[in-house]
Amino acid sequence: MLVNCAGYGKIGSVEEIGYEHNRGMVKLNCQALTDVTYLTLPYIRNRGQIIQLASSAAFVPQPYFTVYAASKSFVLSFSRALKRELKDREITVTAVCPGPVKTAFFDIAQEDTEKKLKRIKMLVMAKPDKVVKKALNDARKGKEKSVYGILMKLFELLCKIVPHNMILKFMS
Repeated sequence: MLVNCAGYGKIGSVEEIGYEHNRGMVKLNCQALTDVTYLTLPYIRNRGQIIQLASSAAFVPQPYFTVYAASKSFVLSFSRALKRELKDREITVTAVCPGPVKTAFFDIAQEDTEKKLKRIKMLVMAKPDKVVKKALNDARKGKEKSVYGILMKLFELLCKIVPHNMILKFMS
């Protein structure tokens, strides 16, 4: 089993966040995840499992979370395609797409900004152990995605049926 869960995000405009952090998010969230996956594939036995930590941010572009959301869209897309490539080896690939989780993530994401986490995110924060338990169960079942909680499942559905331009307008 491979679990790729390293990653980070920063909240703010692309310009505010700056080159180094934007580049760092892409390097860790996309490049390192791809590299580790590639380098471990020869060692994963048939019927193995790969779990990649994406995010519900992968479901729709997100202003002021721009590079992070885009990098997690990469993880989701990469994972979905890789699952098909590894079908003959019976290796499952599950992209974990939680919403906000009670970790140090938002402390780091908000550092150096004056923006405060929206109340809605505080209300929907999930406990890490519950997200992990669901992810492991979903991976064991061979699911393509693991989306924790009814609110994030509704958000995913909303992003599928409502045009992204409308969602982006609402987010603004």
